[in-house]
Amino acid sequence: MLPPLRLILVILITVALYGCAAGPAIVAGGAVVGAAAVDRRDTTTMVDDNTIELKIKAAIYTDDTLKRDVHVNVTSYNRVVLLTGETPTAAMRDKVVHHAQQVDKVKKIYNETIVAPPSEFASRRQDTWITTKVKSTLLNTEGIKALNIKVVTENQIVYLMGLVTRAEGDIAADKARQVKDIKQIVKLFEYIQPPTK
Repeated sequence: MLPPLRLILVILITVALYGCAAGPAIVAGGAVVGAAAVDRRDTTTMVDDNTIELKIKAAIYTDDTLKRDVHVNVTSYNRVVLLTGETPTAAMRDKVVHHAQQVDKVKKIYNETIVAPPSEFASRRQDTWITTKVKSTLLNTEGIKALNIKVVTENQIVYLMGLVTRAEGDIAADKARQVKDIKQIVKLFEYIQPPTK
């Protein structure tokens, strides 16, 4: 049984990740049933991912040498961190990575930030729309569970993260490629063995 505070955190994070539909399925006997049914990560890892993201963002955006000049997004899935966005200089880019490296429980960092001025609002809005279209496409795809795949888009490059089999990863990437306006698909999956029958 999870301690009450941790259980509350897990419920809040799960509802945020999966929307209100997950809510009713969660509170059965204090178990996080809804989350376990759709996510291959255990609840501790889900909490860790949220904490990792918050800590890295806090470190970047409270750093007076960075916060007003950079546009950096932080995504953590199964304690693997993806950094995307723009920094005006290589030194700032290095400092962003340094902040991420200081956070506990991070297994690996993919630094996909580029040295460039922060992107314009129109570009970010297009990236959000691409992410929405990819997620929608994956939801209607046989052979995968879309909620096990994290989709991040930056400068029309789509990054796919998650715990998947190689077959699932290939299906997801092939489907994502059908979405318009994507420049590139980058697979950052952690591969697992297919379940035995």
